[in-house]
Amino acid sequence: MSMYILITIFYLSLAIIVFMLWSKRTELATGKQSLVSRLGQNSDHVFHRLHADFMEVVSYFNKHTFIAFTQWIAAHVLLWLRTLYIKIFHLAHRNPHTKKVIDMVRGEIEINTQGGASFFLKKIAPDTNPYSTKPIEK
Repeated sequence: MSMYILITIFYLSLAIIVFMLWSKRTELATGKQSLVSRLGQNSDHVFHRLHADFMEVVSYFNKHTFIAFTQWIAAHVLLWLRTLYIKIFHLAHRNPHTKKVIDMVRGEIEINTQGGASFFLKKIAPDTNPYSTKPIEK
């Protein structure tokens, strides 16, 4: 069914293109404006203004403004990613087991070597906080 729709749209577009070419040929041969040309003539100023506005906006972009614009976009993307990370972090902290594991990995709670921690966390358990000012006992 969708293939028939695509074929119909293609042939309809082809017919419109052929009609437009024939209409333009007739217009040039006779010197009289066609209906489409007369309608388009009334909207030329609109498209001219749109093109002028677009070119003015493009003229503002140079190397420095492009870099600044790119950095602005990157900052917004990173802000969105940070917000997403915080939401996921808070969602994970709702589950007590996940909260305990995250806190153990971050070194925020003391790790019990008899508990259900990974072998790496059990191995480094005496070094509870890598940022502490106390000397490590051996």
